[in-house]
Amino acid sequence: WMIVDGSGIAITQKTETKLCLIKPTIDEKGNFMELAFPYTEPIRIALKESCGKKSAVQLCQSKVCGDRILGIDCGDSVADWLCDVLCMNGLRLIRQSAEDNRLSRKSSDNASIALANQAQYLLINMATVNWLISQVEDYKKTQSISVIQEDIADRFRANLIVDFPDILAELDWIRLQIGKIEFKCVGQCVRC
Repeated sequence: WMIVDGSGIAITQKTETKLCLIKPTIDEKGNFMELAFPYTEPIRIALKESCGKKSAVQLCQSKVCGDRILGIDCGDSVADWLCDVLCMNGLRLIRQSAEDNRLSRKSSDNASIALANQAQYLLINMATVNWLISQVEDYKKTQSISVIQEDIADRFRANLIVDFPDILAELDWIRLQIGKIEFKCVGQCVRC
């Protein structure tokens, strides 16, 4: 899923900070995604593409990190809702088409990365965050280290936060297993 402007360009939290207030909830049993925004009625979008309505579906092209993306416009109702809550004109919600298979440029096995910039998940190590804090003089003067830790960790917008004892250990990881789920490490985030 992505939100695009009137030119078909994906909008991000870097420029549209109110995006962080949209709360998506997936209901697999009900087969819908609900989008909520403070003080606004939520809206529901079907999770599955409707095969019977292919002719009514508008195919769109957009770009994510220079890659062309083929997506399906989710309709006027959700577009109007997004325009209202974000106070912007011309917005559309685009679902990545099942036929579109965007591949990671960093992965040797051509792993699919959907609409993510670089990888599906971003991981940070709290030992590395603490080391980073120790390198910045202004942080040393602050009395509440736990507030700084949380603030710095939040700035990286990681999906996975680990507390491995070795500083920068994550730079050498090839794979990471959490429970029964194994993640392949594809490299450092250029944003970080």
